[in-house]
Amino acid sequence: MDINKEKLSEKFKQKDWDYVFKKAHVISDFIISSKFSIYDYERKNDLIQECLENLQKKVLANKIDPEKNLFAFIWKNSNYRILEILRKERNRKRIASFISYNELEGFSDYIDFESNMGERYN
Repeated sequence: MDINKEKLSEKFKQKDWDYVFKKAHVISDFIISSKFSIYDYERKNDLIQECLENLQKKVLANKIDPEKNLFAFIWKNSNYRILEILRKERNRKRIASFISYNELEGFSDYIDFESNMGERYN
């Protein structure tokens, strides 16, 4: 990954968003591939899109100091965003275990599908 940090900061100050977001895309792609070992094209693009969207929100909210290391900010922002997404997905799988309708057949003895709503099955 060959990114000139000074040029990135300069382009950010000039508001050359095309250049800045292309480099942010490269940084996010590198993190996803090298640190998280995610190589699926669709999955990588979804995560990169989330990173870029998060960066855009911070740019619009003026939460980025152009005098500080912009490369480090983009790196950290992308890294934390990816970690957050992966953690939420992991927790969702742990909390909400999904079952198929075929597995519900054993529970049909407890449910009276013909009764009026609100009435208990006797």
